[in-house]
Amino acid sequence: MCPYCEAVLTNPAAAQCESCLRPLTSKPHGAPQAAPTLRVQFPSGDVKVAAGQHLVLGRDAGQSPVANTFTQYDNVSRRHSTVWLDPSGTAWVRDEGSTNGTFVNGERLPRGVEAPLRDGDQLRLAADVTGTVQLT
Repeated sequence: MCPYCEAVLTNPAAAQCESCLRPLTSKPHGAPQAAPTLRVQFPSGDVKVAAGQHLVLGRDAGQSPVANTFTQYDNVSRRHSTVWLDPSGTAWVRDEGSTNGTFVNGERLPRGVEAPLRDGDQLRLAADVTGTVQLT
């Protein structure tokens, strides 16, 4: 069981919890910290991404494992944008050709352009779905 969120662990030897993505092994003093986790807090739910993971944001459950976060928003495309953390822990977003745009701090991203995300940034999908970026 995860000591943070109490989720049942399917792999007891895992280095991090599959639910909350927090590290499960304590590091000795002075050891390097684990790569950060990207969390985007949307009004309809939080999206979490571990280092090395790419996650499609959109309304199509066949393309986005977090589609239930966006199904109530008709102006979010089925495959709207992708967020990920690269191996160094830098967070990124890319618009996937959405109809109504992907915005970082109010600036619209051109289709296919990758933009870095920083802690505290505002990530907006279409006109009214805004999430706050957290890197932990």
